[in-house]
Amino acid sequence: VYFATTRKSPWALMVAMRPALLTAFGTDSSSASLPVTMLCAQKHGVSPSIAKFVLPLGATVNMNGTALYEALTVIFIAQRHAVEMSGAQMLIVAFTSCLAAVGAAAIPSAGLVTMVMVLQSVGLDRYA
Repeated sequence: VYFATTRKSPWALMVAMRPALLTAFGTDSSSASLPVTMLCAQKHGVSPSIAKFVLPLGATVNMNGTALYEALTVIFIAQRHAVEMSGAQMLIVAFTSCLAAVGAAAIPSAGLVTMVMVLQSVGLDRYA
């Protein structure tokens, strides 16, 4: 997609963003690597006002993977232990996992910790 829209090599972009990528992988947190990402984006030609708006928004919105992981894991744990979940409990899992993902955005690997909260919300904390 990057090449099709800009006619530039995606490899050049990855090389330019290398410090941000290494910081993100090293800290395991998109929020912790945000300052380095902003510097790399500005060095690559992104307007500072655009970078200051889009990058923090992206780091905050990028929690959908955590929410999905937590919801699916809780449902898997319930099925693995032959616990039947009602529709209301499924909604509680979805709502709680979204809240847990938002609340733990800046904490590295927080999904493992907030999983206990989601399990407790539907009475599955004995399987944590």
